Amino acid sequence: MIQDIGEHRFDLSFRQPEARDEDYVLYMKSNKTLLRKAEDGNYEIPRFSDFPMEKVRLKMKAYYLFAIDGTGYYYVREMLQGEEDGYEFCPTPVFRKMTPMYQAFAGITATQLHRWKESRRFCGRCGHETEDSKTERAVVCPFCGQTEYPKICPAVIVAVHDGDRLLLTRYRGRPFKKYALIAGFNEIGESIEDTVHREVMEEAGLRVKNLRFYKSQPWVFTDTLLMGFVCELDGSDRITVQESELAEASWH
Repeated sequence: MIQDIGEHRFDLSFRQPEARDEDYVLYMKSNKTLLRKAEDGNYEIPRFSDFPMEKVRLKMKAYYLFAIDGTGYYYVREMLQGEEDGYEFCPTPVFRKMTPMYQAFAGITATQLHRWKESRRFCGRCGHETEDSKTERAVVCPFCGQTEYPKICPAVIVAVHDGDRLLLTRYRGRPFKKYALIAGFNEIGESIEDTVHREVMEEAGLRVKNLRFYKSQPWVFTDTLLMGFVCELDGSDRITVQESELAEASWH
């Protein structure tokens, strides 16, 4: 899992330290991140020291995100550097293959915070421009006081089995064409266990029992906190595919 970064220490505590030359800087534009191309075909997150002509200005406007092993990661909205001298604006999926893993996790987590900040530049209640909170990871409207926190959507991913058979699905109309487990978002007023029952019924027309929680995963590609469950078929194994969502659902 992308958040499993071994012995590296991820520190998300809220603070506002001054950026240093050795800290990392993430500049994002049109849902792409400016990365440095490495010789082995990999990509690297640049540091402030990589931009000597503008690092002072960048540090003054940088927003602190988090730290890994004591090194800070910062987000900036403006930068002079473009796609030259070995740099490239890369789409989010590049972090699926970036190495080392802790840098991939840092990059994709930064993009989640970027999407949230860009979508909350103006207050959803009164339309006034928002400001960064001085006390917590949030944006605040100075006019009406509305506070917005990072977007995190709870969802489930479910392994449904019937003896030695596992239920697998394929999405309809999505770039990802491989088999996947049933998954879906939690609804208002619904327990996470109820979400499991509803999603399996909606997508495959099946009832399940004996739900067992496995573990959770911050799936930051879609602002999601995924909660994984294993459960057993309860009753008929006849599948009714939700064709608006799935191209296939079958036992394997």
